[in-house]
Amino acid sequence: MRTSKASKWVDLLIRNPYILHSQFTSDGFGLEEIWNSIPSVKLDKILELASKHQVSIIALQETKLNTRHRLRVKGYNIVRQDRSSNGGGGLMFLIRDVYFQRIDRINSPRKSLESQGITVLSRKHNNNINIFNLYHPPNNQKLDLDALEGLFTNATVLIGDLNAKHTAWGCALENNRGQDLENLSNDKAFLFLNNGTHTYRSHSYNTTDALDLTISSPDLFPYCSWKVVDYVGSDHYPILIELDYDIKTYGNNNIYWNFKKANWTLFEKNLNEQLQKNPITENLENEWFVFKHSIFTAAEGAVPRGKHKKTRPAFTNDSQDLQKLLAKREHLLQSHNLNDNTDARIELNKINAEIKREYCSIKQSNWQDLCKSLDYKTPNTRLWRLAKKLDKIQPQVENTNSIIGINGTSTVNDKETADALGNYYSEESKLALGRENKKTGRATRKLIRSCRVPASNELFNIPITSSELLYAIQQLDFKKSPGPDANEHVKETFYENEKKQPLIKMINEDHLGWKPLIMREMGLEIAQLSFFNKIVCIH
Repeated sequence: MRTSKASKWVDLLIRNPYILHSQFTSDGFGLEEIWNSIPSVKLDKILELASKHQVSIIALQETKLNTRHRLRVKGYNIVRQDRSSNGGGGLMFLIRDVYFQRIDRINSPRKSLESQGITVLSRKHNNNINIFNLYHPPNNQKLDLDALEGLFTNATVLIGDLNAKHTAWGCALENNRGQDLENLSNDKAFLFLNNGTHTYRSHSYNTTDALDLTISSPDLFPYCSWKVVDYVGSDHYPILIELDYDIKTYGNNNIYWNFKKANWTLFEKNLNEQLQKNPITENLENEWFVFKHSIFTAAEGAVPRGKHKKTRPAFTNDSQDLQKLLAKREHLLQSHNLNDNTDARIELNKINAEIKREYCSIKQSNWQDLCKSLDYKTPNTRLWRLAKKLDKIQPQVENTNSIIGINGTSTVNDKETADALGNYYSEESKLALGRENKKTGRATRKLIRSCRVPASNELFNIPITSSELLYAIQQLDFKKSPGPDANEHVKETFYENEKKQPLIKMINEDHLGWKPLIMREMGLEIAQLSFFNKIVCIH
């Protein structure tokens, strides 16, 4: 989805929301091999396309993820649905700048049909949009028409790959699945956005087809546009869908108040003048409005405004080596007819494999450079920031990014949000503590807030050995400061009590949360200072 330039403080009004639809499969290459350790070059390219076209919703099929894969996509809400039985399949939404609520999973007795849905929230409840992400593998099973029929409702867009073929959307041949889908769409008066352009190309088998479908309800069809966009290395081309529709967004406001350059004397003078113009009345709501208006009016003349610079996100494929390979691939696609040129298809597969290797090499090189920049002189604050960043896990299935009201529905405007928050905190503030227990209650809450959360990354929980701890202590700079670094008792504790090993036992059996960071693949530079931080906490 794309935001318009017009904005007012917090809320942005989207006139042209976009949906980017793509698949991750590719001949001879499974993404599950690199998802967990190295982000996919295809995902990086899709995120670059999303940034270029100001996309707010990305729908992906065949992610091939499972529960052991932890995905991080900065700036996006993740809504995943992994296949639980075997490999392959999997669906995912990546969402930003719009309020949404996940739709409960559709139950289908036929396990082949995979589906997930979200509701994009509008400023009015009756203007919400339902988006369903679908995938059906190319097997002999028929479509579950009973399950699909429940998705054909008003204000709905269906996107995905059902491996259904029909001439109505650009396929050369028809199959039973395509005929069933065409009949169901006609019965429900739904319309296909596909314009006949092929969305799938098999370079190994030299075939093309229109497998990726977009079906819209009749009330949304006049506001939709559809086109195939740049090749990203997959055998399925990304599709860009535009909805010319009003959607409530929460895009970042680019304008800010520069309080460092404020003229507070002038502000006080302007505010007093504004308040004196309006006599006080007994109308509380009117007085509150006048008070707010007076503050903003006074600030406009005394506090300067500024704009944040919009920076383009950095992507791995911005490197010169990758850019050369991408340009070479683009030239090959434009200058050769791959349908009639076997050598060109073979060359394209070679370039794609080389891009994958180069991408992995760049990511590994960046990580090695980071490790080399860390030693025992690195500030503790930097190390802890890195450790917390590594330990932080992004939610993989978010139900909503909006406030849920008392009735269980998401709020769509400021008044509903304020009412829901007010009701929630009014209940939370009703403490069942007597006067004599208030002191105990305050002490308990303070203790709870000070507790550290256990590390979620298993790499932080690997026990350290005596040799690793000894190495870390030997590398400490005891002349750096008169603080804990200069405490010779750290060495004495280890050397004099080596048989009992109280220090190593306290570290490895610590229940406060942060375990020492033992990541031998990253090098001992990170580990040694993480050990020292733990030693300081104990002493």
